[in-house]
Amino acid sequence: MIKNILLENLSQPEVLEEAYHSSPQEFESQLKEALENNYDSETLRVWDARLSYFPPVLPQRISVGLLVLFCLVAVCFAKLPSFLPIDGDWFYPRFIPIVVISAVISYFIKTTESSSKVFKVVIVGISASSIYLAILPESKGSASITMALVHLPMFSLSLMAASFMGDNWRSVESRLNFIRYLGEMGIYSILILLGGMVLTGITLGLFSLIGLSIEQWYMEYVVVLGLISTPLVATYLFDSIQKRQGKFASILSNVFSPLFLITVIAYLLATLYQGKSPFTDREFLITFNGLLVVILALTILSISGKKRAVGATGSDYINVSLIGATLLVNVVALSAILFRWAEYGITVNRVVVAGANLLIFIHLILLLSEYIGHIRRGNGLGKLEVVVAKYLPVYTLWSLIVAVLLPMVFWFK
Repeated sequence: MIKNILLENLSQPEVLEEAYHSSPQEFESQLKEALENNYDSETLRVWDARLSYFPPVLPQRISVGLLVLFCLVAVCFAKLPSFLPIDGDWFYPRFIPIVVISAVISYFIKTTESSSKVFKVVIVGISASSIYLAILPESKGSASITMALVHLPMFSLSLMAASFMGDNWRSVESRLNFIRYLGEMGIYSILILLGGMVLTGITLGLFSLIGLSIEQWYMEYVVVLGLISTPLVATYLFDSIQKRQGKFASILSNVFSPLFLITVIAYLLATLYQGKSPFTDREFLITFNGLLVVILALTILSISGKKRAVGATGSDYINVSLIGATLLVNVVALSAILFRWAEYGITVNRVVVAGANLLIFIHLILLLSEYIGHIRRGNGLGKLEVVVAKYLPVYTLWSLIVAVLLPMVFWFK
């Protein structure tokens, strides 16, 4: 077992101070492990309180009026093709995701206390992304441009993460908080959209009773306003109700993890029984990859929301089993992709799918290794959280490569 410098030097504050300044990240990781083994130590608890303290993330409270203004500005940008001679088929796939993400970034810039340096980087990144989208050639049927349009919003999400974390963007805990936020925002967004669907049905029904047909106007303006504003309103509710403290997403992920494990195992067995093969069935391979992404997201949400209990819990064993089953799916998918490379040649889509599968495969291997260490050797959750948080920039880099470099390599074909 790796030596823990905190447990060995509890009575030597000078050594602990020097260890922290020489390697803060490793120190924080070992602190979490030490607390799990010796939570009664006053020295460890003082260090934990010192390192866990962050200034309030909401030093300023945004008013409802300002929230409405953000929503209206975002909708105005989204409706530009209605006011200007802009082709909607060209505009919407390119700019709607970045408009929505930019609205949330504006909210975080307004509500998060941070130095201007981080926000300048975010603003420059969003501006550069918008310019790139504007000059990206229009080529209908181009796989490389389609992949660029799919992956650039993922890079924009990284900029949104930076605006959320502010000066603490290097912190593992801050990155985990952003993962929790995404889960909570997703839950709130689903609830808002369900309520909006009910309101839409009632509104259109009431107006039809008095002989007024408002469907087209309502869909073009009110529904668009609702769809564009949903992530921003969900973020506002998350801040107002939960004070940026994740609760529901991790609970739901722990509830659904065993159900997904059963589903994955049953799906694999049914696949063998039916004789389905991702090597020859393209739609089946796409389903495999979709399942892979969903389970990875579920596992990461579960890990990010775990309590620091001593020893392994039931959810840990379920997650390990789920990661193992997902790795099996990943190996089959990678094998199928390589087979299609050899059989049908290299295309943009195959390069992108292969790269994404390889990144997920490496991430799952790292997660499984640390999880086994947590269960068998009591390594603690610190290293597991580090694996989750430190690997996220790899996905950011990959999304940037696919969005910018791949179209050039394949000559925008």
